[in-house]
Amino acid sequence: MTRWLILVGVLATGVLPARAAPQSVLLRIVDDETSAPVFGAIAQLLDERGDVVRRVLSDEQGRALFVSVPAARYRVRAEMIGMATLESDVFDVGGQAAVPHELRLVPRAISLEAIDVRAERRRCIARPTQEGLAVATLWDEARKALSAAAITEEQGLYRYETMTYERDVDANSGAVLRDEESRVEGYMRTPFETLPADDLVGRGFVRTAGGELVYYAPDANVLLSDAFLDTHCFRLEEDPEATNLIGLAFEPLGRRGRVVDVGGTLWLDRQTAELRWLDYTYHNLDLEIRSASAGGRVEFQRMPAGTWIVPDWWIEMPILGTRFLDAGSSRLALTRMRRAGGRVLDVHEAGGRRLGGRNATGGIEGVVVDSAGSPIAGARVGAVGWNQEGFTDAQGAFALLGMREGTYEVRYVDPRSASFGLVPPLVVREVIPGEVSFVQLHVPTLADMLRTACGDFDGASDTGVIVGRVLDADGGPVEGATVRATLSSYEALGGGNVGGVLFRNASGVETTTGAGGSYRLCGVTRREPLEVVSVVDGIERAAQVITIPGNEAGALLEIRRR
Repeated sequence: MTRWLILVGVLATGVLPARAAPQSVLLRIVDDETSAPVFGAIAQLLDERGDVVRRVLSDEQGRALFVSVPAARYRVRAEMIGMATLESDVFDVGGQAAVPHELRLVPRAISLEAIDVRAERRRCIARPTQEGLAVATLWDEARKALSAAAITEEQGLYRYETMTYERDVDANSGAVLRDEESRVEGYMRTPFETLPADDLVGRGFVRTAGGELVYYAPDANVLLSDAFLDTHCFRLEEDPEATNLIGLAFEPLGRRGRVVDVGGTLWLDRQTAELRWLDYTYHNLDLEIRSASAGGRVEFQRMPAGTWIVPDWWIEMPILGTRFLDAGSSRLALTRMRRAGGRVLDVHEAGGRRLGGRNATGGIEGVVVDSAGSPIAGARVGAVGWNQEGFTDAQGAFALLGMREGTYEVRYVDPRSASFGLVPPLVVREVIPGEVSFVQLHVPTLADMLRTACGDFDGASDTGVIVGRVLDADGGPVEGATVRATLSSYEALGGGNVGGVLFRNASGVETTTGAGGSYRLCGVTRREPLEVVSVVDGIERAAQVITIPGNEAGALLEIRRR
């Protein structure tokens, strides 16, 4: 009986029509205006429901090839930065030879230069896809670059030469405790690795392993994932350095049960709409490390073949350790700041063709000294327009190498004063290929920076400045809050009769907090008590009283929301 059933099964199989063999789908993507091939476009093969089955990047001839495609009905879609997305009609892949398809993309004027960030930056929108919204326009262009970077990683066709480093700095003295560097060459999908999006969003971007904190960075796949988009909202961000960039900021939706999350900004070029880099910080950190600068940067670069890579990245990580007290007891506290990062020095295709390295072309070196001329160890030094930073050694010396030719503004980075919006004067230096220029940075005192916060300080004037920031209960910056400083005096009715009725005569100044929650109140009265209040969402908090001495230009005041 069993043998008969098997025989019937074989005979039945023989009379069925042969299944269609898998075929290839060839898509060519061209510019509709010039008919020139579009390379580096995102080509997608979609099934009948519209789900993505395959995705590749078009080559230098604008070609995208999907091989071994099972027989079914499909569409093809093409996306490119600065162009309108286009999708084909439905077609069949069957037993016959596949017919090539062509999509002609129409250049689209992406008017990022005309977007007014100040008008919309307070709106934070989840899954920004609504047509006509400026934030949706930015997300669409950033998404294309992120998708291209993710596809480049999937292909894994490049051989990289990378330099990675790790540096520990004492949290109190700023002394460099450890400085290690290594170079690696070989095939890799991406210069740095992170965890899957669901894992990071669900369990947090900071973990404890082996008694130490481990920090993870968000990559392109994480930012594009449904898990990330469901738990974060997006808004516009203005570039504080007034360069030709516009920011798409993101932040967690709610506190999410104290899971350590990330917020940050994707920076796009206003003219080309191309993604430049991602800055990010960590949210919901423990109290011991919340005040430290924890975050990082991931840079994106479009290669000549249209692919995208991560050429530079770094993470700044507060490290906890045991601190011993005078009484012999101990407690867990911030002991070190660790900065880990990497840089792609050279990139080669599988065939050996060099796609462009990032070898040193010039640099800037120098020393950082305080107002008395003494060297400052462990200081962060950077340059506007260059995404790498350096640290000074015990003699206050630093070096910024591998810089491209151009003119740069060199800056000393003091995290505390920068958080209040106080930045020391920048020093301009020119970088020439093959040469290293020298600069000496004199760090002004806090009093000097307050004197110049609102222009030149006139010691004979009765006015000064209050500089500060507004933070929420978790220590996060509050942007768009109103801060008001009021001088209150009381006068008696009836010509100064002490027994008469007193009335309040109030005058003052107010401002709105900007990026990082920072504010500055210029022209406030010195030598008299001032009541400073903050207003968030129409709710005014209790006043704090501060008096600027007559011999001081101003004061710092941090307002924390309870």
